[in-house]
Amino acid sequence: MNWRKLGRVFSPQFQSTSILKTHAQCPTALVLKNCIRVYFSARKENQQSLPIYVDVAIDDPTRILNTCFTPIIVEGMPGTFDEHGIIPSYILPVSDKVYLYYAGWSQAKGVPYKNFTGLAVSCDQGNTFTKFSEGPCLPLNFANPLSATGPAIIRIRDRFECIYSTGTAWHDVNGHKEHVYVLRRAWSMDGINWEFDGEDIFPADSPFHAYCKPAILFLNGIWHMWFSVRSSHGFRQAGKGSYRLGYAWSEDFIQWHRDDTEVGITISDEGWDSKMICYPNIVSVEGHSYMFYNGDGFGQTGFGVAELKVGGQL
Repeated sequence: MNWRKLGRVFSPQFQSTSILKTHAQCPTALVLKNCIRVYFSARKENQQSLPIYVDVAIDDPTRILNTCFTPIIVEGMPGTFDEHGIIPSYILPVSDKVYLYYAGWSQAKGVPYKNFTGLAVSCDQGNTFTKFSEGPCLPLNFANPLSATGPAIIRIRDRFECIYSTGTAWHDVNGHKEHVYVLRRAWSMDGINWEFDGEDIFPADSPFHAYCKPAILFLNGIWHMWFSVRSSHGFRQAGKGSYRLGYAWSEDFIQWHRDDTEVGITISDEGWDSKMICYPNIVSVEGHSYMFYNGDGFGQTGFGVAELKVGGQL
């Protein structure tokens, strides 16, 4: 499988509002009747993040039809897990509602931040959202001692299955603390109350590597997963340790086999995604599978889209 890049969809360089000063981070797509709605996190001048969206054409996902620069949800009250920022992670239709899972950020003492996963619910097809709770649904617990964020959530028969990132350590790197993550699994009957086993779905290459923000596609009887991977060293300077995508596959959603040689997409030779590629999100519509993703600067240069090719065919 390979991904054919279609181009950059949106760049904050060409927009400026009180909400959108920099970044269009973690594109998260919802297929609607007449468009694909792509939620993403915009950074304000104080660097705090809030989610907004653009609508793109189903037949050409690089073409923007509509923009909404009013945040769909806002920071939590003081002391809550999302008091300092919100980043969309995954969106899922559930009956007549839409569930938006998001990373909530809060500043911390001793380390730069803590982040866990909250849930917001829409009753009007993704136009407006209400937080399900002031607390997270993927919380601090025995399986998640430092963080739990960036889930990909799949409905398999009567159960919700989730692959997400949990923090395992903070490393001191050149005078700064850098967080590292692994991918773990959780499951739920209602998408709200989750069970955890605390087991990594595959071993890390190095204790200094971070794995996050998976995107999952079921194709030809196999679960395929793309995810972001970086080192703790040099990734902020877009060096060798900066984000690339990895790949793994599974027949049962439990046992995963990693093989990054089959990832099918990487950085470009030049341009907005030539130093970094990260935070994939995949949707399928009208026989096409699209991956929305960020490029350089963790979304500072915006987000783009690629289309899946299988066996040489789109």
